[in-house]
Amino acid sequence: MMFEIRIIPKASDAGQADLIRCVLINAGVSADRIIEQYSKSRCAIIFYERSRRRREYFVRLLKSLKLHHAAICVRAVASQDWASAWKKYFRPFNITPDIRVIPLWMKNEKVPRGSIPIYLDTTFAFGSGLHATTRMMARLMYSRKGSLESFLDIGTGSGILALIAGAYGSRCIHAIDIDPVAIRTAAANCATNRCEVAHLAAEPLENMKTRRKFDFVAANLLTEDLIRLRKKLISAVAPAKYLAVSGIYRDNYREFRRRFRSDSLRCAAVARQKGWYAVLFQKVASSRSRAGRG
Repeated sequence: MMFEIRIIPKASDAGQADLIRCVLINAGVSADRIIEQYSKSRCAIIFYERSRRRREYFVRLLKSLKLHHAAICVRAVASQDWASAWKKYFRPFNITPDIRVIPLWMKNEKVPRGSIPIYLDTTFAFGSGLHATTRMMARLMYSRKGSLESFLDIGTGSGILALIAGAYGSRCIHAIDIDPVAIRTAAANCATNRCEVAHLAAEPLENMKTRRKFDFVAANLLTEDLIRLRKKLISAVAPAKYLAVSGIYRDNYREFRRRFRSDSLRCAAVARQKGWYAVLFQKVASSRSRAGRG
């Protein structure tokens, strides 16, 4: 017997779901056991516990957050592998107008005409593509899909953005994450989709080498990490090319723009979805590089 614990945050508060996820992880629930189920404007957080005592502990913990209008539902279910149980919540969907994300266990499903399929297993890594931060990043890549010859994915998770870059013709893909499990999942997803990656490694983001310059750098991280890594992110972008950042919650957006300001960047586009922001910057070509092209 297992207990399914489902938390349904207030529909209009996108930050509640992320707060719940962080609290659960800090309380000892591994990230790979947390399911996000999307339905219209709501995102339910679901996880499973075998122990009645731990079930009661988590219910008390969640109630102590006093989340306004959030519902907590608990039900007993037949004992099963949670990783199999969550698959029913993940169905094929288009993450861009022409790229369709298909769960690996539905690989035989017919692909609509005109769609590019990406087959994804997210069992052990964050990055199903359902979250607003990932969807916005994918749309920013779509808007510049002719400028992805070389691509750097920082915080790759399941590898979904690297796969999108490969689908859009990138010939040099580098991807890093701090989590070795995520890197193994990303490597498996790239192999499944026959996407060649030049560099795929688990390493601290602070150690990221920036000698190579990329046409498109994607960083889907927490706001404080984006600010902390600002100089490294900017230095990884080739002159006149693009840096896309996501993971900025609306309460942090003004502070992010203030602290991320740089004379070497111009804002090319801003995306907003469900309380989250993503920003596309273009790096300003230096006068020396402009002269070299003249």
